[in-house]
Formats: sequence, C-alpha cells, structure tokens
Amino acid sequence: MFARKAFRAGWGERLGTLRGEKEFDALARELFAWQFAANRPYRTLARSLGATPETVTSWREIPAVPQALFKRAALFCHPLAQARHTYHTSGTTTGTPGRQRLLADDLYRMAALRTAATVGPLRDRQPLFFLTPSPQEKPTSSLSAMFGFFRRAAGAGGSRFFMKGDALLLAPLQRALAKAVAQGTPVGLLGTAFAFVHLLDAGLPPLRLPRGSFLLETGGFKGRSREVAKGELYRALSRQFGVPDRAIWNEYGMTELSSQAYAHGANGEHRTSPWARVMIVDPATGKEVAVGQRGLVRWIDLANVDGVLALDTHDLAMRTRTGFRLLGRLAQLPKRGCSLDAEDLRPGGKR
Repeated sequence: MFARKAFRAGWGERLGTLRGEKEFDALARELFAWQFAANRPYRTLARSLGATPETVTSWREIPAVPQALFKRAALFCHPLAQARHTYHTSGTTTGTPGRQRLLADDLYRMAALRTAATVGPLRDRQPLFFLTPSPQEKPTSSLSAMFGFFRRAAGAGGSRFFMKGDALLLAPLQRALAKAVAQGTPVGLLGTAFAFVHLLDAGLPPLRLPRGSFLLETGGFKGRSREVAKGELYRALSRQFGVPDRAIWNEYGMTELSSQAYAHGANGEHRTSPWARVMIVDPATGKEVAVGQRGLVRWIDLANVDGVLALDTHDLAMRTRTGFRLLGRLAQLPKRGCSLDAEDLRPGGKR
C-alpha cells in the first residue's frame, strides 16, 4: 500500500494532522504491521523478540532495530530495484556504510520541512548558506538532500551551497555574508559542527549578522582531528557572527530516519514533530528511564515508511518532561554522523 503515490500522500496528510497519543498509537501499530509483513529482516528481528502485530498492544512495544543492522541488511520494504534514493552513512570506522533506501523522498521532504518550520528555525523565506556539498554533487547524502529541501522551500535569492567536494568556498562565502550585513538581510548559515569548526579556524574577521539570522549545526564531530565542546563552540560562533546563543540551533537526525529533532542554545532541549517519539531507554533493560535519568535514544518515526519505524541509537541523552537533552555517544561504539564527511575540510581543499 505504501508503494502507491496516493496512499503515501494520504499518509502524509494523516501525519500532518495527527493529534494526541491515541491517534499516534493507532498509526504506529498500523505501520508496524505493514513493515512486519513487507520487511523480511525486520520481521525476523521482531519475531526473535516475541513481537508480532498480534502481540504488540502499544507503540512502546514496537521492536527497535539497532543502527548497526543497517550495515548488514537491506532494511527496505519494497524490491531493491525500486529504490529511487539511497542514502549512505559514513562507514568511516568499519569501511561499510549503512544504507537507507527510499521508494520516494516525498515523506522525507514533508517531515524535514514541517519539523524544521515548527520546532526548528525555518520561518519566512531568507537567504540560506549551506556548508555542505549540494545534493546534486553528493546524492547519497541525506543531509545534503534535506538542505536541498530547505533551499527550495524556504531559501530566498542568493541561497547556495558553499562547499565543493571537501573544499569550503571561503571567498564566495565571505562575500555573501558581507553583502547580507551591508543590506541588513537576515540569513541562515547551516552546516555540520565540524564544518563550523573549520570556518572558525579559517580566521575570518568577526562580523555581526543582521537581527533574525540563525546558525544551524548538525553535531557529530567528537573524536575527529579537532574536538570542541558544544558550549565552547556556541560561544565561539556567537562571538564570530554576533548572534545570541538562542539563535544557534542543533539539528539531531540521522541517515536511517526521516524525521529530526531540534534544540537551540548550548543547553537547549530537543523536541520533534507530533508523528515522531524519542524514548530514552536503559541500555541494559530496553525500558524507558524516568524523567531526569540518562539512557540511550530510541526513535519511533512514522514518516519512515520505506524502512523501519523504530531505531535504537548509540546516542546518550537525559529525559526531560517535554523532550530530551543530548549528552554524547556511548563509549567505544562506531562513530556516526554527517560531520564525518568534513574530516579533511580545509579552505581551498585537502592538504
């Protein structure tokens, strides 16, 4: 049924009007039943845990797939030849990337745009400057794809990608930022945390972006060649671009999912859309922890129809009353994150 364009459009409308726990639970169990039937590796995992559409009575009981399984199995609910989009994880540690296959990018686009506009920084159209390759240059990057959605839907004239291969296009970016300052035009500057670190290292003179500007970083550079604590990074960005801490956003997403969560400020609390849930679970028991306690992030994403809706990550977080706060990665597990693509990023290219 999710192969039909009309059904997918209708599902997107149902997600967009979703209200309350009862409706979320009904849709989650409906999607689980379909994926259980259509996705053999997921069905095998679920059965090994004693979970079937007949035994699952709540969305909280839907079995979650470990991220590592994406490196070993094709978690796709349609014939592989029908995948129109295949996004790769970095695969930096093991040399084997995980793959997220989509029959179409319609629901990914819907989820990314609506989430960014409701709990993220996208508002009225304004120039958006991206510190990543374009989706045309890097079609296997889910981050580049998402930024492409942003550019088309919310980017005003002058929006562009300021990275070519692994090279930050520093001079054109400086000119674009100077023009925005001179004209008093608010802009958005979006990229991986590691790309922002390299931008800071490039020695740009400080400037004050017009009021209404925002920065958005995607995190995920811990353990690379230069590590910067989040608080330190946000203070440096605030000084460099003249924006307050509350105008610096973190986007928390991953290749294996279609939805995201957002927080602003160095100590911000992440929130996501009504069609997604983030549980913070005890890694020993898999059960949700109490408010104020720490655990691993588990996603339930109703926009992720072509693969699996439930995912267990290696990300540590603290559960709050209305969301969660990311704390880092569980030690000695493979690194994951869009920022790994920027390891060799230098102004002008590799050295």
